[in-house]
This record gives sequence, structure tokens and C-alpha cells, in this order.
Amino acid sequence: MFKKFLNNLLGNEEDNKKKESAPYSAGTPVNQNLNEEVEEDEDAEDEEQYQFDPVTHHGTHYSKEDFDTVANNLYEQYLDGEDEPLSQQDKNNLKREAYRKVYMDWNGHDYDQLAKFEMANSLELTGYVTSGFDQVKEEGNPLYEPIHGISLYDYAAIAHGMTQGITEAELLKAFGIDSAVWGEVNVLWPERMKEDPTYGIMAKYGEYFAAAPQHPKLTGLAPNIGLGSENSNLEKLKTDRYFYEELCGARTAAYEYGLDGAQWIVDNYGISLGDFQAVAMDWMTAQNQNFDSAKLTHYMDYQEQKRKEYAEKFAAEQGGNVADDIEF
Repeated sequence: MFKKFLNNLLGNEEDNKKKESAPYSAGTPVNQNLNEEVEEDEDAEDEEQYQFDPVTHHGTHYSKEDFDTVANNLYEQYLDGEDEPLSQQDKNNLKREAYRKVYMDWNGHDYDQLAKFEMANSLELTGYVTSGFDQVKEEGNPLYEPIHGISLYDYAAIAHGMTQGITEAELLKAFGIDSAVWGEVNVLWPERMKEDPTYGIMAKYGEYFAAAPQHPKLTGLAPNIGLGSENSNLEKLKTDRYFYEELCGARTAAYEYGLDGAQWIVDNYGISLGDFQAVAMDWMTAQNQNFDSAKLTHYMDYQEQKRKEYAEKFAAEQGGNVADDIEF
């Protein structure tokens, strides 16, 4: 599963090998010595200490303008090397490969750092926004204009409130709208999400959903929000990654055995679906911003281990799996 994820993120290995044979001139980054050391001794890559801009994840030893120039030149070389007409998607893929190669050559061939770079610049490189990276520009974009006075943050807060058991009437009163207006708002915001080819609205909605408990109009309703505002399990879910992965595995196993996984977590840990989703958004954002393939693999393996353990538990509670009695 992780291998597929990493291949999707970094590109097909065979395609990358093909690009290695293409003509390429890396040019000269601002710090020429860095590039020369990489060419002279590949082992020095592991010893070289690079610094990166915390927003763009470009190396601080060169300018973005220099990088774009060299990457675009390599892209043109890739295009010149093609014998047949390419679709726009094929061209986009070639451009992405060019940017990847130059980035790796200029920044020590670190695949985790490449992943951070691609996520931080996903809108520019792929046309899609990655959650956890502030690439969404709401100001001046009509898709982010409030609908009947309800902003995207308002909409996410209302949705979050409903998952906490707050009645629709209470929420609509707090936001100063009636059910007819809410009916339209609840149709039009999802429609805008569908209209946005960058998935920016959806990513921003997820961020706002996670931040919903801090919405000022929910302050008076706070005592009713969540099944455990004082719930130690919820606090543990926010701070203990292993506990979070365990409950993810348990929820998946529950659904596999015909149970409502979200309700199972409510019944056993007092954590509502809304709270769980908000915490999941926080973990995903942190994971994206501090991408580490080894840690990600470790947590995925742990979640799968827990899924199997809970699957055995649910199977036992239901009298065992159907296949248990079959002999071969």
C-alpha cells in the first residue's frame, strides 16, 4: 500500500529511469560548490547539510528564478526528445519530471524532501492543492465568497456542530439564518467544491472543520459540543499517534464486520465522529508538513496490525469467520 502511495507521489520508477538518459544541463546554482561536490562524490550527498525555505521548501542555496529557468529548459529538452504529439496531460507529466530531476540534483537526492517540495508546491506543479500547505488564495476568488452571508468557515462550523449533537435549530439561530437559507447554503457550498478544479475549497473546508470548535459563534454552544470536551480519550487521540492509528484500525475492522465503526468509537471511547475527523485532519496536516516516509510506513504498519487484531476480536464476538470451518 505504501509503495503504491510513494510511487504515485514520486512517479513511476521506470519512467524516472527513462528520463535519466535525457540530455540535461543543470546550470549553475547560486552555490556552485554544492553542485560540484555532488557530481564529484555521490557519498558526499549524505554528509551535505542543506537548508530549505519553510514555505516553498526550495533550497536556500539558490533562487527560485534560477531553479525555474533550469527546470523549464530541461522540460523543453524532454519535449524535443518526443517523436509523437503529446496530450496536455503527457506534457504536464514531463514538466513535473523535469522539476523533480532538477530539485533532486540541486538538493541532495532526498526523496522525503522532494515529497515536501511537491506538496508545498502542488498547486503549481499539478494544479491541485495539498492539505496542510497554505496555497489557497481566498481574497478576490468568487468561489470563496460567502453564500447568503455564510462563509466557508461558517459552513464548516455548522457541519461540525451537527456532528456533535447540536440541533439544527440551535445552530441556525446562532448563525442568524433560517432553515430555507440553510437548505440553499448546504447545496451551494458542496457545488462550489465540485466546481473547483484545484480542490482548494475542499482542502480549506477540512482545515476549517478541524478549527470549528474555536468559531466565535459556537462559543455559547460549547458545553454541548462533542461527547467528551472533558474526555481524556479525546485528548489522548490528539497527542498519541499510536492511539490514533489503533482507533483507525479498529474502525476499519468494525466496518468490515458489519458494524458502524464511527458509532463503535463513540460507544467505547466517547469520541464523536466530528471530533475524530477534526483530529484526523490535524494528524494528516502534521504528516504532510513533516513528511517522513520511514515514519509513515511505521504508522501504516501499526494501523494494519491493529486492524487485524480487532478483526479477530470482532470475528470471535460474531462466532468466528465463515471460512474458519472450511478445510482444504
